[in-house]
Amino acid sequence: MGLFVSKLTNLFESFSSGSRARIIMLGLDNAGKTTILYKLKLNEKISDIPTIGFNVETLSPVKGVTFTVFDVGGQDRLRSLWRHYYQGSEGLVYVVDSNDKEKIAESSKELFGILQDDEMKGVPVVIIANKKDLPNAVSTSEMAEMMRLHRLTTRKWFIQAACAITGEGIYESMKELSTMVKDFKKENSDIWSMGLLLSKLTILLESFSFRSPAKILILGLDAAGKPAIFYRLNLRDNQTTIPTMGFDVGTVSPVKGVSFTVWDLGGRDRMRSLWKYYYQNTHVSVLGLVYVVDSGYRDRITESREELFNVLQNEEMTGVPVMIIANKQDLSNPLGTSEIADMMCLHILTPRKWSIRSACATTGEGIFDAMQELATMIKEYKRERVKQVK
Repeated sequence: MGLFVSKLTNLFESFSSGSRARIIMLGLDNAGKTTILYKLKLNEKISDIPTIGFNVETLSPVKGVTFTVFDVGGQDRLRSLWRHYYQGSEGLVYVVDSNDKEKIAESSKELFGILQDDEMKGVPVVIIANKKDLPNAVSTSEMAEMMRLHRLTTRKWFIQAACAITGEGIYESMKELSTMVKDFKKENSDIWSMGLLLSKLTILLESFSFRSPAKILILGLDAAGKPAIFYRLNLRDNQTTIPTMGFDVGTVSPVKGVSFTVWDLGGRDRMRSLWKYYYQNTHVSVLGLVYVVDSGYRDRITESREELFNVLQNEEMTGVPVMIIANKQDLSNPLGTSEIADMMCLHILTPRKWSIRSACATTGEGIFDAMQELATMIKEYKRERVKQVK
């Protein structure tokens, strides 16, 4: 155990001070992704339960080094959501169950599906052939042939046999990944040096049309009604909802000529610390925030205010317009919009553009009016960004 930790520490020390890498960990269900993640994080085995949504851990074994790992659920119904984690990734760890020969072809198909996405162009890959301790585990050479890894000619890749439970092979795979990530970042240094120019160009191009989807976040405390609003926008129908276990995402067009890519993030206390990963260090800027408040629950207004201001104080959210939806107006004795605005101290949001609208997600009343106003605020926000870069 001590040797494993010592090796990992030495590995992460090899990164230059202050560097950071965004790594995504994918693979089919039951491949061992979560076990590997927490072996790296805690150097211990955790109870195995399927990942519903994602786990995210920031590994900082030495001062000044940040290694953010997203472990995304591999069940069939979750794989269509993987693409929402690709942006900004600088390395891919792809975990395969080497003891389950029948699923290797399926695993290969999913891997190549990931790598053909534009966001993953050139991103280095480490394939971890996990469960090498089991009797029917295939060798790395056999797995490489079965997965047709020789076709990966335009990117750097590496395959490593491992046992997540003992940690055997994990260090070697991370060492190889660190080298490939450093090379990848160096190769792209010229592109990154043009970041400001490209950013300005993107803002200018965006100003000509609103036909491309704008990235919108829906946030708020649990039970505020976010999923109900999301599905009302997406399906124009009332849906029986359950608490969001991670996120929902969809592209909606609530106003003619306007498309929103809407992210509805879970609002339970343990989920709120993960909100930042949807607006920090992403290549697609958030252009609007929908913040949902339960107008029938006076005792949580202060908590709701604190969470809103925590979000807005982040640099990535500077100037982003906010639409506060005072939901559940159909309940008896709900708070009015002016009362909520006072209790949440919304007046201090100026000069940021913001508005508050009363609504009922169940009937849809007020929802589309709120989205129409948000669309107007976003257009104005984009015009202001254009002026700033000219």
